Amino acid sequence: MHKESRTDRWLRTVFVLFLVVLVLLIVFNGTTKTSDVSNWIIAFANIAMAAAAVGAWRAARKFLSEFFAQEGYRLAIALINENVIHLGIDNEFTLRSQNAIAVCRQLNGAKHSVSNHERFRHAISQLATLHSHHRTWLGNIRSLSFRMETYGIYAAEGKKAALTEMILALDSMVLLGESLLSLLREDFSKYEIKVKTNTNLFMLFSSEYLTEMEETHRRINGEWNRMVSCRDKLLSEGKHARTLFVVRES
Repeated sequence: MHKESRTDRWLRTVFVLFLVVLVLLIVFNGTTKTSDVSNWIIAFANIAMAAAAVGAWRAARKFLSEFFAQEGYRLAIALINENVIHLGIDNEFTLRSQNAIAVCRQLNGAKHSVSNHERFRHAISQLATLHSHHRTWLGNIRSLSFRMETYGIYAAEGKKAALTEMILALDSMVLLGESLLSLLREDFSKYEIKVKTNTNLFMLFSSEYLTEMEETHRRINGEWNRMVSCRDKLLSEGKHARTLFVVRES
């Protein structure tokens, strides 16, 4: 059921007062000697026109409210089904970052080889691809949330904190992922030079950033847990858009 807004209540009150005043004027005018039937007809016509104008305005307002709500919920559905859906327990960001570090750790202290170079490259590529997806999801969530608010759609009171915390955790995880990729690429570039030039392959590879990578991964894991936990809280009572978001009338 459509909830009557404060503006509608004020408009109804003003219109009722207007009718009362107009009826009083008609009665008063009817008591004067100069009144005739035409005056009564004009007065009633004015009342009818005023009522029609107010009715049309309220119908247009209701139509716009329903249109804005429909468009806003369409964005909310896209936010959940195309972005938040990827941030649950099956999210593989920590697994891929752990795998890339594990490959680097295995190569540390070993001779250079073409096969290991390919393993290293593939592990970084897998992490970089997934990191790019997370950055896209983060941007989409922020953009959709902003656009939803322009239509008057906001996170429900019990869901707002979970949504905000999830976005903050995802943002932090993306930033940490960029740092991890930068460290991995630094080590990989040194490894690649020896393999591509085919020089000193017998020399043992020494990672300069392995300890830093492992610390970064530990922080990524913490943010991943926070993101997944908040995502679960957000969807704990169902995934329906009208459960997660509400319309706020101006």
